[in-house]
Amino acid sequence: MGTCPSCLKEILIKRHLILKTLRQWFYDRGFIEIQTPVSSDTPIPEASIDLFEIKDEQPRTYLLPSPELYLKPLLCQGLKKFFSIGPAFRKKEKGRLHLPQFTMLEWYRAHADYTKLMEDCQGLILSAWKVVSQSNDPSLRYDNHIIDLSPPFEAITIHDAFTRYAGWDPISVRDEERFDKDLVFKIEPSLPRHRPVFLLDFPAWAASLSRLQEKNCQVSERVELFIGGIELANGFSELMDPEEQEKRFHYENKKRRHLGLTTLTIPSAFLSSLKGCPPSAGMALGVDRLVMLLTNSTHIRQVSL
Repeated sequence: MGTCPSCLKEILIKRHLILKTLRQWFYDRGFIEIQTPVSSDTPIPEASIDLFEIKDEQPRTYLLPSPELYLKPLLCQGLKKFFSIGPAFRKKEKGRLHLPQFTMLEWYRAHADYTKLMEDCQGLILSAWKVVSQSNDPSLRYDNHIIDLSPPFEAITIHDAFTRYAGWDPISVRDEERFDKDLVFKIEPSLPRHRPVFLLDFPAWAASLSRLQEKNCQVSERVELFIGGIELANGFSELMDPEEQEKRFHYENKKRRHLGLTTLTIPSAFLSSLKGCPPSAGMALGVDRLVMLLTNSTHIRQVSL
């Protein structure tokens, strides 16, 4: 999908303002910016992500779908607040909301949990909207909806969302295929469109790299942000137990084999780096999708060169 030259100019200017605002928001709060490599021979195994392999590289080297491999270990180096904005790569991802190469914002806080990340999202997005709209009015028009961006954003647990919109509870019943299908076709379309919504407290078996709740080990401290029906961000109270994380990596490789994907070498250096890390939280946000929302664009290609 193309964009007219005059429209592209306007969107690129707004994209610049959004990126400038995001960076300044972090600088004003004492974060430092990190530039990470975009490739590795030991990427984090995730069954839901197919990777681009760099040909003729030995050992096998892949373009990274996230800078997490390089960022998260920095929590053990005494860095308390840092972020990265840069390219990420995911194979076979094309569509209205997907590009094989896209821009990701990722940030980390030591001695914090996912509730602090939710606060960050509210401040970041409202700040960016004020700059784009040149107004203090928190009302964003997107896809024929008026979205109120003023905090606090609405929050709904996976338990409540699934029992309300899908008629079952994935916290007590493990059905991964049904969960993935219902999340896309029942839950996401049912979420409110007039307010941003945090979907949080995922089942333990869908924890990814997040830690489990102390009060309920069936639930993980994982949160996703939806605005205007678009998944915008995904964050965790980070798992810092290398043994538990290695078990999850092996399980992800098992699922990759089942899906016909290449199994990946377990990133042992990454796991070793987790030892001694403080309790921390990290969030990833899709910059292109944010630009889509704030410019009322219908397709992700309209906001990317």
